[in-house]
Amino acid sequence: MSKTINIASGLLTMSGLAAVAVTLTMMNPEVDPESHNCLAMNIYHEARGEVIEGQIGVAHVTINRVKHTEWPNNICDVVYQPKQFSWTFLIEDQTPKENKSWAQARVIARDVMIGNVDDPTQGATFYHATYVNPSWADQMEVSKIIDKHVFYTWDGVWDE
Repeated sequence: MSKTINIASGLLTMSGLAAVAVTLTMMNPEVDPESHNCLAMNIYHEARGEVIEGQIGVAHVTINRVKHTEWPNNICDVVYQPKQFSWTFLIEDQTPKENKSWAQARVIARDVMIGNVDDPTQGATFYHATYVNPSWADQMEVSKIIDKHVFYTWDGVWDE
């Protein structure tokens, strides 16, 4: 009888642990709502017409800047740093108008913030559209071209 109780007890313990594990994996990790919104806005305005990989790339550039010593250490300050992302100073009404694109940008932002998506840009901290040629581009290494964006890594030093 004791052996049966021990086996039953063990099965209940294991099933309880399995239930806890399943519950934990189904829970959404928390992200800071303000940071999430800033990153989603950047994805939406900078890359909503791009392929998913390009949108993920834009998100990672933002995160890579947060991790870099040359930029502020939080998402919103990076996004709204003067003259870094054109939409922040060129678009007067920044409210997202395309619901599907906005919802997609929010999902991508969350996935990048919680580490669910690898960085397709290989650590890029800069990018530009393929139809422009910024003066700074020749001081950097192209890390990846995704759709209509060219992504760059930067060693942290501007040439004289």
